[in-house]
Amino acid sequence: MKQLITILFVVLLGSQQTYAQAANKLDSFRTGILPKYSLYFNQADLTDNGQLNLSAAEKYILLASDEKKAIIGNVASAWRDSLIIVHYGSRSELWGWGAATGNTKLLDIWDRAASPSVIPVSSAQKVKAHPFFCYFGGQLMGDSQKSINLSINTRVGFFLLLNRWDLAATVSAGRSGNADATSTGWSNVGVMSRVHFPIKKTGFSPNIGAELTVASFGETSPALTPSLILGISWFVGIGRLDIGMKIGDITSGMGGYTMYPGARK
Repeated sequence: MKQLITILFVVLLGSQQTYAQAANKLDSFRTGILPKYSLYFNQADLTDNGQLNLSAAEKYILLASDEKKAIIGNVASAWRDSLIIVHYGSRSELWGWGAATGNTKLLDIWDRAASPSVIPVSSAQKVKAHPFFCYFGGQLMGDSQKSINLSINTRVGFFLLLNRWDLAATVSAGRSGNADATSTGWSNVGVMSRVHFPIKKTGFSPNIGAELTVASFGETSPALTPSLILGISWFVGIGRLDIGMKIGDITSGMGGYTMYPGARK
């Protein structure tokens, strides 16, 4: 129990530090970069996922597409992030920027005042309330006795409560043994459920949950194994980077990327 409390404390402490770093970055942008573009933008803040959100002035709205692209490219280069949102009135623009190439591209434009016509309301509400996701990752463990455990992990599931509670089917497979001797294959099939605690304006979200798996190891009979799940997520692109810890008969670390296919729409 003490170990669990300590782990939770470390996760929450790290989340608070991340929030403070994001706030400091935004403050530096407001004082050092935003004044240079005061003719085009009058306010800057962060979205719940940690993207820069700019409020555009009238002069920006009247610019041609190429002129907008040049200005957003300069802003993105100073901000050093891949996505920027610009809003004015009921309209919003989503801009993408590549750090390696320096290219800027208008990814999407939407109007909150426009009536939805492409997707039926009932379908849109269902997708919004229960977004689908899929995860790919892996883990590697070792010790001073040259024992190794290498595996790949997948999860496919959906949210029962938007951005708060999810449910997923899990599949893991790998090999365990000794680097100087033989190794044995194993597999796990189970169900995982987690509760998420997103931190506004940072893009980070600690989570805690449980997993119940049917584990098979070599020639032994399958066994039912419960585990505690602790982790933290960072929203990037159409998904999030996940880092976590699985605590059961053994304790292991996990890392991977969770994609939301519906985010492309």
